[in-house]
Amino acid sequence: MPGAQTVILIAHKRYLKALIKLIEKRRVIFDEYRLLSTKETGEAIEEALDIEVTHVFPAAKGGETQLAGLVCSNAIRAVIFLRDPFNTDFSEADITPFYRVCDLNNVPLATNLVAANAIVQWLGRHVEEQEEQD
Repeated sequence: MPGAQTVILIAHKRYLKALIKLIEKRRVIFDEYRLLSTKETGEAIEEALDIEVTHVFPAAKGGETQLAGLVCSNAIRAVIFLRDPFNTDFSEADITPFYRVCDLNNVPLATNLVAANAIVQWLGRHVEEQEEQD
């Protein structure tokens, strides 16, 4: 697969179970990518699914900013950031930096489950293309 092989996964607390369920359901696709997350989300995914997730700082210490910076490096295939639109907890990751960097770098960004499922389907196409080339 040309280009990036990493997917960023983040979810506000209210949507963490939904993200874990999505990964579990489409595990074959996620197994083909390096998974990157903030500490809280990454640890929850690892514990629930026994899957390796590299995590950066917690959201409260700027982890989402670290991840947004990586989008600018051309190393990220997609971002799934399931956000709570009613979120008022400042300790949770902020989606704002991702809007701009994803748009500027043509990186798909999902902020809800419908978009996340579409991106995962798209990621799966690239996995199938790689298998056909091998």
